[in-house]
Amino acid sequence: MEEEEINNVQIKLGATIRKIREKKDQYSQSKLAIEIGMSVNQVARIERGETNPTVKTLTLIAKALKVDIKDLF
Repeated sequence: MEEEEINNVQIKLGATIRKIREKKDQYSQSKLAIEIGMSVNQVARIERGETNPTVKTLTLIAKALKVDIKDLF
């Protein structure tokens, strides 16, 4: 997979996470960060597609948002 293609996947993944989070009433980046044990800055970077979250992180995010991990993709 080319670098650009990988970046596009990261951006889409982050956008999906943000969309799911924002659909939850009063679910801020801060609340998500606390629940998954990360900084708000790191959550924001994931949502902007600036970082490549691990499977463990994605599992924690999915659990916190009460969705199946496949729904993040």
